[in-house]
Order: sequence, then C-alpha cells, then structure tokens
Amino acid sequence: MKTIALILTGAALLTAATPANQASAQKPKTQAQQRADAAEARGRQLRKSLAAAQTNTHKSVVSVPPDAVQVEPNLYRHTDAQGKTWLYRRTPFGVSRWEDSPSSKTSPSPAAKEDAPVTATDLGDKVQFERKTPFGSTKWTQKKTEPTAGETSPQSQKKTAEKQ
Repeated sequence: MKTIALILTGAALLTAATPANQASAQKPKTQAQQRADAAEARGRQLRKSLAAAQTNTHKSVVSVPPDAVQVEPNLYRHTDAQGKTWLYRRTPFGVSRWEDSPSSKTSPSPAAKEDAPVTATDLGDKVQFERKTPFGSTKWTQKKTEPTAGETSPQSQKKTAEKQ
C-alpha cells in the first residue's frame, strides 16, 4: 500500500513539472495587468533618471588649492578669502577637506607629552614603582642593581660620564 502511494506521488510530481503543463498554466495578461506593468516600468525609469540627476548636481570635487602650504606628506593648509583655515588631505579615495580648529594648532604631539608621574617606594634592595593610568594603577618592582632602559640609552650614558 505504501509503495503504491509513493509511486502515485512521484508520478504526480513528474507530470506537474512537464513543460506542456507549464505552458497551459500561464494565462494571458488582461489589459489592466498590462497597463499596470507599463506604469511600473515607467516609474522605475523615472526614479533612475531622477537619482542620476541628483547625484550629478550634488557632486562637488574638492582639490588642493595651488597656493596651499604642505604641512606634512599629503597634508596641506590653506587660508581662504574669508580668513578660514582649511586642511586638505590626499587619500586614495580623493581629497578630503576640513576646517582647521585652534585646538589642533596648540595640541602637543604625542612624543612631547610627558608620562604620568611615577611614584617610587624603597623596599631595601628593590624599588617599587607605581603609575596611575586610565585603566587603573600599574605597579612594578625592580632591583636597584639592574639599570633601566633609560639608564642604558646613549644619552643617559653621556650624562653619567659628565657626572664623573
């Protein structure tokens, strides 16, 4: 009984998938459906042309002015007629422009910033150092006989030679 049901189900699926049945299943479109399809196609074409017109009108090409001063590679500074100072950077995607703010002129470079103050505690033959960081305090200990990285640098060797 099960085999007969499987065979009939398979036969029904095969006959439903034949091209002759598919062709007869398609009904001709009515005039109302044809008009709706044509209106949809016109609407799609109109939206594409409007989008193209909007992208063309809003596209402005930024370029580095010829009298701009090069600050560093690919970075230029220029003051316009209104007195505003603009920075221009050449990137792989084109030139980007932004207004120079007074804070960027006065901010020290990362190399010029000093480290947070370090407190040292004498523990006999060792010294414990502690530095406050944004992530909490950092503590480390070091033997007094071991030189630090700063003490082994050429500048510190010069200073120790001058002291002697």
